[in-house]
Amino acid sequence: MSASSRTSRAGSLPERLRWLDEGGRADHGFLLPSDHCLYFGEFHAGRGWSAGPTNDLIADFKRMPSRIAASAQPRAVQYFKDRAIAEVARVLRGQFGRVAIETRLTFVPIPASKLPGETDYCDRLLRALRLAFSGLEADIRPLLRQKASREADHVSGAHRVRFGELLELTELDPEQLREPLRPLVVLFDDVLTSGKHVCVAKARIREAFPEQAIIAVLIARRAPAPATMQGPPG
Repeated sequence: MSASSRTSRAGSLPERLRWLDEGGRADHGFLLPSDHCLYFGEFHAGRGWSAGPTNDLIADFKRMPSRIAASAQPRAVQYFKDRAIAEVARVLRGQFGRVAIETRLTFVPIPASKLPGETDYCDRLLRALRLAFSGLEADIRPLLRQKASREADHVSGAHRVRFGELLELTELDPEQLREPLRPLVVLFDDVLTSGKHVCVAKARIREAFPEQAIIAVLIARRAPAPATMQGPPG
């Protein structure tokens, strides 16, 4: 469906975050019982926008700058991406009280796969956080960064970066540590798949701050495939 033939779905995310319970945690292989994650909706991998409003929103939210520029209607596609960012910001803002936002929480976006200045660098997570808490004394900082670019997991197929490789690529930005972290770090990402990115981020922060409390907030988690769609074990 083209950008001109559909309407971006306002209100396409659930209004409240849900905790990922023990059963749900098992669907994301890198997560441990000590990993505390919350999410809004469920993303159905490989089914496109037709799988529902959350898939629709995620597709717009994650659109790559190069693909927007190469589209037949770049302004329309960019409009839908901006609408998705605004929708994410709207629901985020409703999850936390003002006192918590201004005194207890440090929001940390998971770093982008590309470095700033590169064609497909995308700051959608940082933009959503800043829009969500605009006007408040929120602590929003890109604490984590990558040493080099890599292919984004959602476009790299079977060649996704391994946990150890991603850990080696990821580091804390010392410029973001001029002020102490608040009591609870909130890692923010778009889709929880294996949990690899959340665990790498948590590991790097805990290396420097072993006692730091950390949770993750996701726009969506990857829904488990129905049994009839799963391949043979192995």
